[in-house]
Amino acid sequence: MIKLCVFDFDSTIMDGETIDILAAANNASDEVASITKRSMNGELDFFESLTARVKFLKGMPLSKADEICKNLPIMPGASELIAALKQKGVKVVVFSGGFHIATDK
Repeated sequence: MIKLCVFDFDSTIMDGETIDILAAANNASDEVASITKRSMNGELDFFESLTARVKFLKGMPLSKADEICKNLPIMPGASELIAALKQKGVKVVVFSGGFHIATDK
């Protein structure tokens, strides 16, 4: 019997990437996308990439980020899958290498 199921958050449970959605709300989509591309090409490691992208969120009020994260788009069927797993007594964990402000919601 399965006792634990672990999911990544961005693009698995949530339909998109938290950093991209926050960046769009802070008018920094192009800049963040450029850094992400460099990271995917191996030019930056994960920490360098995350640090560089987060700088483009500077000035965004925490209340705005909170509101955005409360309304992130969930993948179709994700809520039902998690509910079904929990109903069967499976411990469900959702993690992220990015923002706990999103996974906390």
